[in-house]
This record gives sequence, structure tokens and C-alpha cells, in this order.
Amino acid sequence: MTIVLVHQGKPQLSTTLCDTIVKSAQKSLSARGVFTLALSGGSIPKMLSTDNMIAAFARHSIEPSFENWHVFLADERIVPSTSPDSNMLSLQTDGFLSPPSSIPPPTSYPIINSSDNTPSEVSSAYQNILTSILTQSYGKFDTIVCGMGEDGHTCSLFPNHELVRNQSDNFVDFIIDSPKQPPERITLTFKVLNEARSVIFAAAGGGKSDVLQKVFKKGEGSEEKEPSEEEPMRLLCEKDDSEFPCAMVSPSEGELLWLVDVAAAEKIC
Repeated sequence: MTIVLVHQGKPQLSTTLCDTIVKSAQKSLSARGVFTLALSGGSIPKMLSTDNMIAAFARHSIEPSFENWHVFLADERIVPSTSPDSNMLSLQTDGFLSPPSSIPPPTSYPIINSSDNTPSEVSSAYQNILTSILTQSYGKFDTIVCGMGEDGHTCSLFPNHELVRNQSDNFVDFIIDSPKQPPERITLTFKVLNEARSVIFAAAGGGKSDVLQKVFKKGEGSEEKEPSEEEPMRLLCEKDDSEFPCAMVSPSEGELLWLVDVAAAEKIC
């Protein structure tokens, strides 16, 4: 069964997401001295704003610090670093990657991209960096935060795409024909996603409800109460992983948590 936490709205979802990451970081830092994290783009950077993350530290009575956090991209568009399509730029401007000078920042890893690099070379270079850092956390990510598109894609793993039909043994791979612009991208693969210690999905908005209805079936033990501003509703769901890339993410030994709002969960509640 998969835990799905249904929130009153995106602000409440953001609070749970930040709290979950901070708690995961403290657990990882205590166990291994580092915290390895991969983040998607889309609406997730704004959920993980510096203010939201500092508030999460405060709720857990922890001094804000991103020291020994290693932050990677769950996927990235192969565009210039200054492009508005860049996920790294979004995480730097909207997310917590550039905190106030008084707070130790995380170490983040943009793609290495120049006009001379092919998508294959960009992907290989990123895999080399990633695998080198992951040796500090015994070869796997502590936490990966994924979004979900209205077509059920996650990272840059799209329905019926070659990367989904023939899954790669790499940790990082590339595509040159994304159905969404821009076409050239790198992405984490199912291999690294499903070896992570924890994967968190964040999905908000009514446009996600049709896919979630096909992915999840509410099971016994689910709460019937409505989510409040202070507390989400907890669903225990059976998951159908046969069609959509987002549903194919199921860590073999790790934890899987879905965070959604009432609009996204409308057809499974």
C-alpha cells in the first residue's frame, strides 16, 4: 500500500514537503554525515523556497543550515544556465539553493553544458559527478523529490518513450525528443529512483486528478475526515504501476510518499 497525504491546498502541501525533507536530512546527517537530495523543477522550487525551508527548521527546533547537503537535479533541460527553462536557475531563484549569507548553503550540481557538448556527453558527465558524490551515501540518494505532469510523466520520463519502454542501467540518461519543449534533456532513471532511500511526489491541481484516479485506488484504513489547515487526510492506496511513469517509481527498499492537494485527489477520495 502507498501512503497518500491529501492537503487542503498547496501551502499546506509545501509545509509537509519541507518538514519531510528537513527530517530526512537530520536522519541522514546523523547516520552518514551527508544528505544527498535530488529535486525536480516545475512548481517544486517555489514550494521549497528559502523562507519555507527556514520555517521547517524552526518547527523542528533546528538551526537552519544546509551544510553537507548535496543537491542534484532530478532532471534538467539542456539549455544555457541563464535560460528561464533551466531547472537549476529556478531552484536558485525560487528555491533554497541561495540562502542568506548567514546560513551555510548546500552544495548544488548544475549540468556542465556548452555548445560543444552533445546530450550524451552532458548526461555522462552528470552521471560521473553524481556517482562520485553518492559514494558518500553508500551509492543511493537519501531523498528524491519528484513532480508529476498531467500526462503522468515524472522527471523527464514520458509515457511510451523509449527510456520508459527500455529502461536504462545508467543512473542518468538523456533524451533529444521530449514531447514537451525544450526537446533535449537529461533525467534520473528508474534505476536510481527505485534504489533511493525515500522518494516524495508532490502534485497539486485538478489537472492531475485524472491520472491519479487511474494510478490509485483507495484502500481500507484510509481516513474519511476532510483535510484541515493543520493536518492532511491520510489515504492508504493500492497503486497500479502499469501505465504511467510516475507510478513506476517504487523504491525497492525505501519509502514512497505522495503529497497531493484536494483538487488533485478529487477522484480518489
